[in-house]
Amino acid sequence: MSRLDGWREGRRALYANQGLGQLGHGVASPFVPYYAARLGATTADLGWLQAFTNLFPNLLQYPWGRMSDRVGRRVPFIVLGTVLSASLFLLVAASASPWQLILVILVQSIALSIVAPNWSALLGERSRFGKRGYFFGRISRAGGVASLIGTLLAIVIVLQFPETSAEGFHLGFLIAAATVAASGLVMLLVRERRGTSAAGPPLAVDPASDAERRADFLHFTKVQSFYNFFMSFAWPLIPITVANVLGASNLDIVMIVVVSQLSTIVLQSQVGRLLDRVGPVALIQASRFLFVLVPLAYALAPNLLVIYVVSAVMGVPTAIVNVAFNAYVLDLAPPKKHAEYFGIFNGAIGIVTFAGTLIGGYLAHVLAGVWPGNLWAALFVVYMISFVGRGVGAFWTLRIRDPAKYPEPIDNVLRRFNEYLVNGRR
Repeated sequence: MSRLDGWREGRRALYANQGLGQLGHGVASPFVPYYAARLGATTADLGWLQAFTNLFPNLLQYPWGRMSDRVGRRVPFIVLGTVLSASLFLLVAASASPWQLILVILVQSIALSIVAPNWSALLGERSRFGKRGYFFGRISRAGGVASLIGTLLAIVIVLQFPETSAEGFHLGFLIAAATVAASGLVMLLVRERRGTSAAGPPLAVDPASDAERRADFLHFTKVQSFYNFFMSFAWPLIPITVANVLGASNLDIVMIVVVSQLSTIVLQSQVGRLLDRVGPVALIQASRFLFVLVPLAYALAPNLLVIYVVSAVMGVPTAIVNVAFNAYVLDLAPPKKHAEYFGIFNGAIGIVTFAGTLIGGYLAHVLAGVWPGNLWAALFVVYMISFVGRGVGAFWTLRIRDPAKYPEPIDNVLRRFNEYLVNGRR
């Protein structure tokens, strides 16, 4: 087999896509909200920004997923959406006001909706049950390393500009436009035969009927929608807390992202292997309880050191999210409807987080007007609403049922958890 055939038939192009794409996103995407804050965005503006990035990449996944399932191809959709979204980083860099930036992000989010369900479905079709966690973990770690490199590059860039200037982020957006576009084009090397999506790997599930699995899927979607609604309350507040309340410099902002990425990278492969042993449900439940801590920590943080610690700890649930949710949907979805199920789930999450970020952003904005000069108190109230809602949602996740049979329960694995962390072996 020639080297080109190896790229076309194997997974190398998938890793290359993640490497190039996450390099670009690492140097740009985490800093879009902070860029908006440097342009003068309020909590309400950031609420709209986050709402659009939640709604449109998710809401429109369902029609794209159904279309892909019918066509039986994933790659053309991935290439189209990736190249379109990459080109819009040029307009992000050219934005001169918060609402110019918000409108560009809206259009970019629509382009991203083409990619997400098809990428998740393609990964499922290039892996097999019992090894998905390992593969998802490896590809997420590859993307995480590339994203970290991009973020380190962002450090070098922002150090060349005044520490509170918006211009410090421009070059990163230009780099992202080039590398993300390249990540889409490299997918043209993937050989995909029509109807591949209809075949897929065999599902090792229990004898539960398709109707029961669909009921499990709809329950899972409902529970996660509730959780994410309250989770998203805090999202537009975090850049304001870090940049304005705690007075972070551009370097601080980048380093906080670096700490979070390093934590996730270190744990990603171990989490993937653990998923193959115990299944995704126990990990999803753990991630929901861990994320409850975030709004409480940001509400009470007296300085940036607390934010650095929180970012490191949150690498654990982030590593779980990178692999467990996709694995659970694949366990439930019929082979011919992988992209459709991803579209339904992500569409529901997009709708509730659109509402949650707007409510959170505007509520903080209104309260800041009621209590002039006391921004911290306004943010604190909204953070506490997010904290309580996440707590209720976390307990609700305990009722999620695992439809597939995995080698052992989480209780057995917990006794050997230290060994998993050291070498990932049984």
